Amino acid sequence: MNQEQERESLRAAIVDQHGTIHKFCRRCPQLNRSTVYMVLNGNYPGNLAGQIKRIKQAMEGEDKSESVFMAIKSEACKRCAVTGKCSKCDRMFRAQAAEVLKIFSN
Repeated sequence: MNQEQERESLRAAIVDQHGTIHKFCRRCPQLNRSTVYMVLNGNYPGNLAGQIKRIKQAMEGEDKSESVFMAIKSEACKRCAVTGKCSKCDRMFRAQAAEVLKIFSN
């Protein structure tokens, strides 16, 4: 499979799984949104194969990322004074989850 076919199948898999590229990028904060779009459009000036690999890894590891995020959020929210639904710290919790997964992926 050449890189163009690989990009198209990756784009189709992302849209099939997430609905849009934008939603995928929001769910994978470890990826740079503009890089994802450039890769999928074939305009990325750097190591295209390397970036395709990173995007695929994000798709495969997304369930783990969400699980780690939910575990961090659950424990942190138990200690918080805010009651009820809140998403104020979600960005920080997602960043923490991404860093935890980096440690275990090495």
